[in-house]
Amino acid sequence: MLKPFDFSVLVSAFCVAAGSFVFAYSGVVGDSAVHVKGEGGEWIFSRDAAETISVAGPLGDTLIEIQDGAARVLASPCANQTCIASGTIHSPGQWTACLPNRVMVFIGEESGRKPGSGGETGVDAAAW
Repeated sequence: MLKPFDFSVLVSAFCVAAGSFVFAYSGVVGDSAVHVKGEGGEWIFSRDAAETISVAGPLGDTLIEIQDGAARVLASPCANQTCIASGTIHSPGQWTACLPNRVMVFIGEESGRKPGSGGETGVDAAAW
């Protein structure tokens, strides 16, 4: 049988769990953008943009298309073409890269920061 203190602990635990769920899955705060990184720097585009960009890398140019809130690699000089086969990215946190050509594309906040991350970018060194 539950005593009053047991009941209050259960209610508190439920509230903490529900609050954590809402905080964790509430989505990206702020506007998201398409980030393109290459040897020449980093470029940030609005997801509303309709752009086709050429990013230089050690193997040649990688062609990236941003359209309808999504981004994809159209063409790349790499041998295996995995970056093209990975398809379109459209949600915050998704990324694609042409690793042999050192070009990366990801969708994150306009500032390049994930909410609550203490200023870290959305992609870590292990992913790069």
